[in-house]
Amino acid sequence: MKIVDFDFDPDLLQRFLAFPHLHYGSDPNWLPDPDEARLLAPARSPSPTARWRNFLAVEPDGERIRGRLSAIVNARLADENGRPFGQLGFFECVDDLHTARALINRALAWLRANAPEAQTVLGPMNFDTWHSYRWRVSGFDQPTFAREPYNPPYYPALLEMLDFAPIAFYVTKTVAEPAPLSAAWEQYHARALAQGFTFRPLNPAALVEEMFLIYRLSLVMFQENLFFVGISESEFTALYASAGAALDPELLLFILDPAGEPAGFSFTFPDPRCRNTANLKTGGVMPAWRGTGLGATVAYEVYRRLVRKGFTRINHCLMREGNRFDQFDRGAAAVTRRYALYSRPLNVEG
Repeated sequence: MKIVDFDFDPDLLQRFLAFPHLHYGSDPNWLPDPDEARLLAPARSPSPTARWRNFLAVEPDGERIRGRLSAIVNARLADENGRPFGQLGFFECVDDLHTARALINRALAWLRANAPEAQTVLGPMNFDTWHSYRWRVSGFDQPTFAREPYNPPYYPALLEMLDFAPIAFYVTKTVAEPAPLSAAWEQYHARALAQGFTFRPLNPAALVEEMFLIYRLSLVMFQENLFFVGISESEFTALYASAGAALDPELLLFILDPAGEPAGFSFTFPDPRCRNTANLKTGGVMPAWRGTGLGATVAYEVYRRLVRKGFTRINHCLMREGNRFDQFDRGAAAVTRRYALYSRPLNVEG
């Protein structure tokens, strides 16, 4: 086996991008990452401050690929002292520790040489938390929804054998009976409406303006999330503009305060693989309204519309374990998937 590294070689990049399709084969739970080709294409960096190097593990004859990996440094993703994190992204590998070690050691060596100020490596992470990151560590029997992490069950063990440890866990919870939870939130909804709060759906006729509003709200609403970094409007548009055009407008809701100003939003989409299932992907309220019951108000309105449309199962997607949203379901939801983000010191030899 040998490791081939490159930046923008078109033939090698094509093989790099094709490997997951071969690796997962007919696995019905795997969904291709829609951003890979765009992110790794020449002059298409998701950040003007990002640098990376791609690695392929290939058989001695140079034909069969055994794994792939990118070493990434994004100066915007830094620790509390301003030191950038090293990142391992786009990892895919056969179930072989020797191959994984060879790939990761080469990537770590590149990070040490190109980001000597970095002290910690995060993985898997593809540039930042706006893009793909985390691995699934349980719930492999559950169907994958759009932009959900999915990987072979052996991936976490490979990282842990190479001195990585979980730095954060995340969960997706499933509500199988929406009615009791809606009833618990109804009082907050009634109070907010009496105070003059209103809802409006996405306006498809003004999609550019609507996407900018979502972008502006997201930068404020999610700034306290672990490893959050701001991105430009153009980066945000590249991520979500095509999805916005396909949305059910009634399932992307803005809540407006009594003065008519946006106080938050919620984004839910049907699960094409699971009949009667909806995925509550993103939502929240602006910091000034937290602790007022406005989050429960939004949730009630979302549930009310979902039930009206015939959905009977609702996934609360990709929440960091232990944060306020993880407890939002009042114990009415069951954890159906669990995910982990890993880290290790950069200056420790593997």
